[in-house]
Amino acid sequence: MNYPAQSNLWRLDTAIRPKTNGKTLIANGEARTLARASQVFPLSFFPDQIIVEEMRIVWIKKMGPWSEEIISIMATDIASVNCASGLLFGFIHVQSLTGGPQIMVDNLIKRDVYKIMSLIEAIAMTAREGLKVEGSDLEQRRGNFLAAGQVS
Repeated sequence: MNYPAQSNLWRLDTAIRPKTNGKTLIANGEARTLARASQVFPLSFFPDQIIVEEMRIVWIKKMGPWSEEIISIMATDIASVNCASGLLFGFIHVQSLTGGPQIMVDNLIKRDVYKIMSLIEAIAMTAREGLKVEGSDLEQRRGNFLAAGQVS
C-alpha cells in the first residue's frame, strides 16, 4: 500500500535530511532541557509551565488541582514564535506548522520570554536547516543556541 506519508516528496525529504550517525540527543535517560519557565503564581492560580528541549517544546497546562494537559510541538513543526512583554511580564505564542495545537503562555517574567523566544527560534532553525550547534557541555550548547536565535 502507498500511504500518504510515504509520498515521493516525503521520501526525498528524508533522503536529504542530515543523519545523526547513531548519536542520540538523550543524556542519562532524560531529554536535554535548554530552558524552563513558569507563570507567576499570584497572576495565575494554577501556573502553567513551558519547557524548551533540543528537539521539542512542551507546555504543561494546569487545569486544576491534580489535573494537567501536556502539549508538545516538535522543532521541525514550528511555524512561528510571537512574544510581547510589558514592564515586568510578557507572553509567548508558538504556532504549529501542521495546524495542530498552539502553545500560548502568558504571565511570564520578561527575561524568560525573550530567552525562550531565542531558544525556540534557534531550535527551529537547526531542525529545519540541518545546522549543527557545537558545544561540549549543556551550558555551552545553551549559550550557542541563545546566540543563534538572538534577534538583533
